[in-house]
Amino acid sequence: MLLTMALAAPPDLGARPSQEPEDSLVVVSGTEDALVLLDPDTGQRRAFFRVGSGPSASAISDDGRTAVVTLRGHALSGDSICVVDLHAAALVRTIPLSTETARGDGTTDVRVFHRPTGVVFLPGRARVLVTCAGEGALLLVDLLQQRVAGVAQLDGQGADDVVLDHEGRFAYVSDGAAGQVHIVRLETMNLVRSVEAGGGASGIAIHPTRDEVWATNTNTNTISVIDCGAQEERLEFPCGAMPVDLAFTPDGANALVVNHQEGNVSVIDSESLQVRAVVRVPRVSEEAALERPVPEPVAFGRSALPTSVTVDPEGDRAWITARRSDSVHEVSLASFEVTASHAAPGGPVHVAWSSLTPAALSSPIVPIVPLEGRGGVSTDPGQRGVPDEADAGVGSSSPRPAKGP
Repeated sequence: MLLTMALAAPPDLGARPSQEPEDSLVVVSGTEDALVLLDPDTGQRRAFFRVGSGPSASAISDDGRTAVVTLRGHALSGDSICVVDLHAAALVRTIPLSTETARGDGTTDVRVFHRPTGVVFLPGRARVLVTCAGEGALLLVDLLQQRVAGVAQLDGQGADDVVLDHEGRFAYVSDGAAGQVHIVRLETMNLVRSVEAGGGASGIAIHPTRDEVWATNTNTNTISVIDCGAQEERLEFPCGAMPVDLAFTPDGANALVVNHQEGNVSVIDSESLQVRAVVRVPRVSEEAALERPVPEPVAFGRSALPTSVTVDPEGDRAWITARRSDSVHEVSLASFEVTASHAAPGGPVHVAWSSLTPAALSSPIVPIVPLEGRGGVSTDPGQRGVPDEADAGVGSSSPRPAKGP
């Protein structure tokens, strides 16, 4: 896969990187098949990557260094994920989502998984969980071995978003087609239970301080609250029109729920479950609404079609993607108002926060399993690898140009 990258300024590959953590917004463009890094303060574009067909979401490693993007596809269903090194500005690899099982007759059964949608990192930065809507499955993917290491068949009708519980023992997967949330034991990759939720369960998040998972139900305009201890739905309460995503403030006091149809964000008190405020996402003009029609124009009106939300670790600001206006909007969590709007690549569908730690800044490019040669550098021209020891030295803090075309 060829990489197209545009940087705001050419990187000085011989300079030592700053030891100050660098924060970025990681925005997925569904129509431009791209990933873009934006300065959260100014909206300035720092880097632009072509990642593959129909990207739908991204997950960021805890050191802010690595992004994994699901490639859901457009006309044809996607069947892969891609790995991006955010600091080195390099696409590292694309990993096919397939398994091979040996049959008794000596042949091999190959199973391919389609329409990957949600993704989350497991502790350790080397493995991710990926939902595949095509087969209704949750995959465990080893980024170093570049393979699917485990499969949980969900026995529903699809698979959308995924979140981990606080102990990292269970994964909760939303299934909008079935109106369920599936619970998977990660130690065995077995389905434990499927919990009935409202229709169209899509976005999902775990409360920062309580053992409960919240899921948005797009068809019934409700939020389901699932008790992680009892592994059952505790309650369901009404929200705005077509909620598609949500995120909690770091203290867990508020949940920000993105209402796709209404074109706003509900700020919900997580104790009383009452709406504290409604953030009005700037609407598109009548001309823009006509240029970018939706299946039910009367119902959606001039909604900018907000799709995703992320909150900074300090809890001061949030950012909302607006697919119809190609924008990312900054929201003050003190006033619950839009305080800035930034241009984004076409059809932004997902936004995530990346904060590069000092350790990430001084580490080599995302490590891969050595294929041949010294220093773990892959000889496959389609791969990017770790700097060669002979050239850079072990633990060198100076980045090197990515290898490959």
